[in-house]
Amino acid sequence: MSHTKRRVSRPRPGPDWVVQDVRPYASWCEGSDECAACGADVDLRGDHYGMELLRPLPTGGKLGLERERFVFCSERCVADWRHD
Repeated sequence: MSHTKRRVSRPRPGPDWVVQDVRPYASWCEGSDECAACGADVDLRGDHYGMELLRPLPTGGKLGLERERFVFCSERCVADWRHD
């Protein structure tokens, strides 16, 4: 039996990115997004997890931060993505 690794729809960013926040949401906004770990469609009006990552830019200061938001369908997908 062959073992196939789950597809990762969004690769982890480089080492200069820092996880700022991970939290569950019951409703965040209209629309949907793809789970960063398994690629499942995530309804952003329903239960899901959001992760905010920050990266300092060469300009420094508050305006010198780039933000990226990742969406996950479950706590398990958050853990898999962080430890893959």
